[in-house]
Amino acid sequence: MYFVKDLESLKAENTSVYKNIFYSISANILNFFISLVSTLFIPRVLSIEHFGYWQLYMFYVGYIGFFYFGLGDGVYLRYGGKYYNELDKGLISSQFWLLVWLEILICFGLLFVSFCIKDISKRIVVICFGINCIIVLPRAVLLLLLQCTGLVKEYAKNFIIERLAFFILVIGILLLKVDRFEYLIVADVFAKIIALLGMMVLCKDIVFSKQAKLRVALLEFWQNITAGIMLLFANIAGMLIIGIVRFGIERNWDIATFGKVSFSLSISSFILTFISAVGVVIFPIIKRSDQNKLPKTYESLGMLLSAVLVVLLVAYYPIQKLLMLWLPQYEEAIRYFAILFPISIFESRTALLNNTYLKALREEKAMLLLNGITVAVSLISTVVIINVFSSLPLVLLSIVGLQILKCILPEFYLQKRMGMERSYDILWSIAATCIFIYGNWTIGGLLGWGIYVVFVVLMIGVNFKKYCEQIQFGKTILEVA
Repeated sequence: MYFVKDLESLKAENTSVYKNIFYSISANILNFFISLVSTLFIPRVLSIEHFGYWQLYMFYVGYIGFFYFGLGDGVYLRYGGKYYNELDKGLISSQFWLLVWLEILICFGLLFVSFCIKDISKRIVVICFGINCIIVLPRAVLLLLLQCTGLVKEYAKNFIIERLAFFILVIGILLLKVDRFEYLIVADVFAKIIALLGMMVLCKDIVFSKQAKLRVALLEFWQNITAGIMLLFANIAGMLIIGIVRFGIERNWDIATFGKVSFSLSISSFILTFISAVGVVIFPIIKRSDQNKLPKTYESLGMLLSAVLVVLLVAYYPIQKLLMLWLPQYEEAIRYFAILFPISIFESRTALLNNTYLKALREEKAMLLLNGITVAVSLISTVVIINVFSSLPLVLLSIVGLQILKCILPEFYLQKRMGMERSYDILWSIAATCIFIYGNWTIGGLLGWGIYVVFVVLMIGVNFKKYCEQIQFGKTILEVA
C-alpha cells in the first residue's frame, strides 16, 4: 500500500509543476468519473424522495468545514509555500489531536440536537453529519498540509483511495437495487474512514509524533484559528451565496424539488472538478513566485480559463439529449441546465483565479467582505423571489446572477490591489452566459444551441491573437515554476 512509504523520503523529491498538475488532474478525472456514474445511476435506483434526502445529506456535509473553526485554513495560510521537512511535526500533531477531541464533543452535541427533529430521515442526515465531523476534519488538516507544501502526489493518492472505496460500495448498492438513501450514507462514511486511516499512516511522522506541551499546543491552536477564521468565514460565505437559495428551495418546495435542483447543479458543476485540480497546484506556485509577475499571470490565467469554459458549454445540447433518454423522470431537472450550465464559468474562475490569489496575498478580510456583500444580496433576492413571485425559474436565474456578482467583485478588487489596469475580459463570459440562456431556455432546440455556437466562433476569432500570446506566457510561467 502506498501510505506505508515514509514521507521523509518523499519530501526530498523535486516534483515538477507538470507532474503535480498530472497527479492532481488524474485524481480529479477519477473523481469526475465516479461522480458522473453516481449522479447518473443513483437517480435510476432511488426514488425521487430518497434521492432528495441523499442530496440533503451532501448539502449539509458541504458546510462541514465550519466546525473546525478556521484551524485548517490557518494551517494552510501559515504554512503555505513551506516544504514538508520545515514543519514542526510535534506542534502539528498536537493540533491534530486537539481537533479530534473537539469534533467528538461537537458530534455528541449534534446527536442531542437531532432528537428535536421530527422527520426521521432528516434526523438520520444530521446524526451522520456529526459523525462526518470526527472523520473528515482531522483528515482535512493533513490534506491541506500536503497541498500547501507541494506534496500533491501524496494528496492525490489519498483522495483516490477514498473515491474508489466509495465507488465500489455504491456499485454494490446499485446492483442490489436498494432504494434507501441510508445505505449510500453508510458507504460514504465508510470510505472516509478508510481514507482517514490511510492519511494517518502516511503522515505518521506528524500524527504519532511526540506532541508539544499543552500550553504551547493551545497557543498554536489559537494562532491557527485566528489566522484562518477570516478565510473560513469567507469560504462559508461563498458557499452560502448559493446555499441560501438551496435552503429556500428546500423550505418552500418539497424534498423532491430540492433533489431535482441539486441534480441539475451537480451536473452543471462537473467542470469545476478539473479546475479545482489545477488550483491545488497553483497556490504554492503563487506563494513562491516573484510578486512582480502576479498581475500578468492573473491576466493570462483569467483570459485562457474563460475562453476554455465558454467553449466547453457547447457540449450542452448533446448532454441534455442523452440525459433525457437516460433519466426521463428528471426531465424537469434536465431542462434547468439551460439556466444553470453557465455557472461553471464563474465558479471555476472564482475557485482557480480569485480565491487562489486572495489567499496567496493574505487578503482573507477582503475575501470575507466581498463574499459577505454577495451573501446579503443572495438573502434579499431569495426572500423576495420566493415570497413575491414564488417562481422556481426566477430562483435559478438568481443563482446565475449571484455567481456573476461573486466573481466580479473580487476580480475588480484584485486588479486594484495589484495595480493592474482595469480589464473587462470577463464581459465576454457574461455575454456568453446571456446568449446561452436566451438561446437554450427561451428559444430552445437546435436553433437556440446554434446561436450560442455562432457566438463562440466569433469570440475566438476576435480574440485569437490575444489567446495565442497568453498561452505562450503561461508556458513560460510553468517552466520557471
